[in-house]
Amino acid sequence: MARGRQIIPTTLPHLADFEGREVIGAGVEIPNAGGGLNQAMAVEPVEYHTGETVFVVMECHVSKIRFDPVKDTNALRRIHTLVATTATLADKALVGDLLEQQRVKIEQARGVERLDFDPADEVEIVIGDDGEPA
Repeated sequence: MARGRQIIPTTLPHLADFEGREVIGAGVEIPNAGGGLNQAMAVEPVEYHTGETVFVVMECHVSKIRFDPVKDTNALRRIHTLVATTATLADKALVGDLLEQQRVKIEQARGVERLDFDPADEVEIVIGDDGEPA
């Protein structure tokens, strides 16, 4: 994989077949993602620190679509190549909820289910000297 290029696979139901072959997933490549952000940083330079988390919003144009074979199947994965035309930094308050919703969807697709937990519902369990709940 070329430097700066990222393939982000997703599993989506109901993708159209391509040339008689089943399409079982989709992905995205954004080979010049830094370009739009570098232009934004030229206007408003920012200093980041190692380990810091930042939030980036990009406007992209779909420049190409290809179909890659999925290993050990006869199926294909649809890959969209995007060209980042504009990018900007965003506050977590603006995009945090959207990102959290996406994390939940990804977890659910992997079979992970979150449990609702309210710290106000906590129950204190006291363990006696014998190691058993008192």
